[in-house]
Amino acid sequence: MNDENQSTLPAEKSSTPQADHTKPDRPGRQTYPVGTSSPKGRAPSLNPHESSHAETVSMLKKQYQLAKRQKQWLKIAGFIGVFVMLLGGLGTWLAEENKDFKMAILRVVSPVVSIHLDPEMVAIPAGTFQQGDSRGEDTLSEHPLRKVHIKKFALGRFEVTFEEYDRFAMATDRAFPGDEGWGREKRPVINVSWEDARDYAKWLSEGTGLRYRLPTESEWEYAAKNRAEDEIWAGTSEQEQLGTYAWFNTNSTGRTQPVGTRQANGLGLQDMSGNVWEWVQDCWHDDYHRAPTNGLAWLEANNGRCGTRVRRGGGWTNDPISLRSSFRNGYNADSRSIQIGFRLAQDID
Repeated sequence: MNDENQSTLPAEKSSTPQADHTKPDRPGRQTYPVGTSSPKGRAPSLNPHESSHAETVSMLKKQYQLAKRQKQWLKIAGFIGVFVMLLGGLGTWLAEENKDFKMAILRVVSPVVSIHLDPEMVAIPAGTFQQGDSRGEDTLSEHPLRKVHIKKFALGRFEVTFEEYDRFAMATDRAFPGDEGWGREKRPVINVSWEDARDYAKWLSEGTGLRYRLPTESEWEYAAKNRAEDEIWAGTSEQEQLGTYAWFNTNSTGRTQPVGTRQANGLGLQDMSGNVWEWVQDCWHDDYHRAPTNGLAWLEANNGRCGTRVRRGGGWTNDPISLRSSFRNGYNADSRSIQIGFRLAQDID
């Protein structure tokens, strides 16, 4: 039979089944052909056994992650605890055992931050008092007596200490004043001139924004006498009580003593009598003739000798007569002594 006479027959379907390339599934799980989705777009569901297993695995994973995080936090907390302990120990070591290292650290930071210590100040109320010797000591420089009005100001509770002054010396690249081997820290600074004391007050003012200065002679005496109480020594008019308030030649053991270790006077000021002499602002005048009565410093006016400045309060080497609240003495402004220190005043509104 010719090809052209042959009828075209439809292709015969193969009786051989096509291979099923879909991956066999676990029994009971419904499968769908590749490229199709479950009916109505729903994801295939797990049977109860599979669901319980998946939840158990998920819970175990969460517990593992939680335990891992807790372990990490415990490790961090341990590091922090050790660091705090070391830091506390270092602070104690610096404060108590290695002053030189502490000062070295302060020297490093002093160019960028203020390293001053704020002095403890006592507010002194305004008032009027009688300045000079009213007890018949016949000291020419303490006469004539006169009434002086003092406006409100603040005065340091303590004399400036080595601990405070050494920071100033470091920050301004000055020599540290000698302590005679008696110790530094809380002892009143000594071997400082009037000019050193003035410069310290200026440095502290710049570092704090407050107005620190040396007290005037009238302010100092007003505070030592407990304003108008006119006490002979700062704290008492009874000489047998003087040792309670002051360090002087009979109880000082031949050296300065830490500030604040004697009883305060009625205004809360300590060591106003004894321990060290204290610089004040005023230039030296031989007596009070034509002295101001408004509490201001007496400077060049009326033949003031400003190369010599007034010092007050007596010191550890002196007898009681030199510790009197009205007693005054002069000393070269550029000189230093193992007997002289200072305390600060502050202008307040």
